[in-house]
Amino acid sequence: MEKREFPAILAHLETMIDFVMRSAEKQGFDKETLGQIRLACEEALVNVVSYAYPGKEGTVEISCAPAPAGGIVIEISDRGVPFDPLSLPEPDTTLPMEQRKIGGLGIYMVRKIMDDVGYRRADGRNVFTLTKFLK
Repeated sequence: MEKREFPAILAHLETMIDFVMRSAEKQGFDKETLGQIRLACEEALVNVVSYAYPGKEGTVEISCAPAPAGGIVIEISDRGVPFDPLSLPEPDTTLPMEQRKIGGLGIYMVRKIMDDVGYRRADGRNVFTLTKFLK
């Protein structure tokens, strides 16, 4: 397992994504799947950077490990405001754009891209787990 802690600021987003992508590449994903993993992680990390620490500084810890059946398990954790992104209702994508509620599309997209997504609050931390299996 590889684990690193980063300042939870937008200026470190690319460094965080690069850390995850190096781990994902080692697992043997094709280029298209790597792009999907990048998109899902970017969405999850932007949410942490944007909302976890309102008005103060904080950190985000990312760990990457091989999935038991082949693939990758990515854990993104922070000590920010408790928030379960999976508690958001799925957006109604059948509505015209002007009738849709703002927000919620990012987590919806993460759920569609990744094979398994989980959340838990443990030891004062939000822990968001993203799993992608090799096909």
